[in-house]
Amino acid sequence: MSKPMYNLGDVLDKLTILSMKIYFGDEASIAEHRYLERSLAYFGLNGKIITNVIRLTLMNRFIWELENELRKGLFDSDEHLKEHGRRAIKIRDFNRKRIEYKNIINTVAKSFKETKVQHRSGDSA
Repeated sequence: MSKPMYNLGDVLDKLTILSMKIYFGDEASIAEHRYLERSLAYFGLNGKIITNVIRLTLMNRFIWELENELRKGLFDSDEHLKEHGRRAIKIRDFNRKRIEYKNIINTVAKSFKETKVQHRSGDSA
C-alpha cells in the first residue's frame, strides 16, 4: 500500500471514532474505516488486530460503566432490582461481543480461541 494521507496517530484516532460510529449504526463510515484499517500495513501494523483492540476497549468501557455504578451501591435497594437485571443483560451482551473481538484477534494471531461452555456470553444468539 502507498503512504496514507494521514500520519499514524491520525489514522488510529480516526479508526477509534469510526469504530464507535459503526458500532452505533453509522454504516456510511464502513468504507473509510476499511481503507484506514488497510493503510495500517504501511506502518507495519495489522489493521484487523488494531480494529479489534479498539472494539475490545469499547466493550470493556461499556462493561466498566455498568458495573462501576453497581460497585458504588447506587442500585442496592429492592426498588432497583429491575435495573440490576437490565444491567446484567447488557453486561452479558457486551461480554459476548468482547469474546467475539478477542477471538478475531486470536484467529489473526493464530492463537487459541476463547470458548464459553454453558455460559450465556458464549451464545451466538
